[in-house]
Amino acid sequence: MSIFSARVLCFLVMISLFAPKLLGQQNVSQLIVASGGAFSNPNDFVSISVYHPQNQSTEVFGEIRTQAVQDVIVYNDKIYVTATDSIVVFDALNHQRLNGIAMSGVRYLLAVDELLFVSIQYPQTSDFVKVLNINTLEVVKTISQISGESAGMLQFGNKVFVAVPGDWTSTVGKVAVLDSFSGEFIEEVDFGTSGSGIHDLFAFNGNILSVNRSAWGVNEGIISMFNPLTRSVSHHLFPYSIGKGIAVSEEKLFLLLNNGIGEINLQDWSVSNAAVVPDPGSASFTYFADIVFDPFDQRFYATITDYFSMGEGKIFDVNGLQTGSFYAGISAEALALDFDLTSSNNENEISLASVWPNPAPTHVSVEVENAFKPESWTVYALNGAKVPVNPIQAGNGWQIDVTHLKAGIYQLLLQNSNGDQIRSTFIKM
Repeated sequence: MSIFSARVLCFLVMISLFAPKLLGQQNVSQLIVASGGAFSNPNDFVSISVYHPQNQSTEVFGEIRTQAVQDVIVYNDKIYVTATDSIVVFDALNHQRLNGIAMSGVRYLLAVDELLFVSIQYPQTSDFVKVLNINTLEVVKTISQISGESAGMLQFGNKVFVAVPGDWTSTVGKVAVLDSFSGEFIEEVDFGTSGSGIHDLFAFNGNILSVNRSAWGVNEGIISMFNPLTRSVSHHLFPYSIGKGIAVSEEKLFLLLNNGIGEINLQDWSVSNAAVVPDPGSASFTYFADIVFDPFDQRFYATITDYFSMGEGKIFDVNGLQTGSFYAGISAEALALDFDLTSSNNENEISLASVWPNPAPTHVSVEVENAFKPESWTVYALNGAKVPVNPIQAGNGWQIDVTHLKAGIYQLLLQNSNGDQIRSTFIKM
C-alpha cells in the first residue's frame, strides 16, 4: 500500500469515528480522452471518448471536424475541448454536445469561477490570452499586452499565472500575471534564458514552479521556481531532456525525463527516479502523447502514439507497473480526469456543494443553492482533525484559500442556522 493510500484509509477510519455523517468515497468516475487522429489522414478528425475505470468500458461520444487537439478539462459537469481552431463543450454526465465556437490558435484552458481563460499560439501573432464567459463562450476580454505565444496556466491566489514561451525562435521564457476575477493584465515577469521553453505551471509551497521544456535535441533541462511575494526566481538544471510536467504530489514532481516518466524530489531537487515508466520508444518515433495523474489511487493514465499508425492507452501505478489499459485513438494528446466525490446522506443533508477546481492547487471555489445561507464552515483533514479556513464571498459563491493545507483529501461541511448541512470533498494538490 502506498503512503498516500494509507493516509486515505486513515482518513476514512478517523472520519467514521469522529464525524460519521461525512463518510464518503472518492474515485475517478471517468477519463476523458481527446484524440487528434492520424496526422497523415485529413479525414481522420478529432474524436472524444470516455473510459470508465469501474467497468473498464470505453465509449466514443463526440467528434470535432479538425485534425489536432490541444486540451480538455472537466469543470462543473461540463467538458471543454480545444481543437486547433475551435472550443467545444460537452455535458460531462450525458456527453451531449452543448456549445462550440471558432477561435484560431487555441491551446490550453483554465476555468476560474465564471471565466474561461484560453492561451493562444500560432497562427495568431498577437492577443495571446482570451478570457471567455464560461457559460456562453462569449469573449469578455482579449489580453493584448502578452509578448508571445502562451502555454500552461495556473490560478494562484487572486491571480492567474500564464507561461509565455513565445514562438519557436524565442530564447527566453516569461510569466504573465492576470487578475483571476476580471482577467485584467497586471504584469509580465521575465525568467531570462533559463526560462526558455517554459510550459507547465504548478503551485508548490507558496511558489510557482515552472517546467521548462527542452528544445529538440537538447539533453538537459531546467525547472524554475518563482516566489510571487519576493519576485525572486531560482533555476535548477538537470542532465535530462525535460518534457511535459505531469503533477506535483507529496513534494514530488512527476514529469517527462528523456521521454519517460521521471520523478524529482522537490525538497532537495534530486532526481529520485529518472524512469518510473521508461521511454515507450522514441528511437522509433513512438512517444507519450499525454499523461494525467490520479492522486487518489496514485496512478498514471497515459497515451502512447507514433502519430501516424498506432495509439494506445496504458495505466501505471506510482512505481511504474502497468496495471491496465484503455482505448485511445491515434494522437490522443489531451486527457482529463473527472472525479466522483460522493458521500452517504444524513437526515440534515440537503445537497452537495459544487467545488472546483478539484484537485485544487491554491484556492477552492464553492457554490451552494441560493436559499442556503451557511453559518459555519468546517474542513476535516486526513487525520479527522479540523483545519482553519476563511471563506470569502466571490461572485455567486465563496472562495477558500487552501495554500496552507498539505496535499491530500479533505471533507468540507457547511451548516446553516437550522442545522441543515451541505458537504463536499476536495483534493489539495
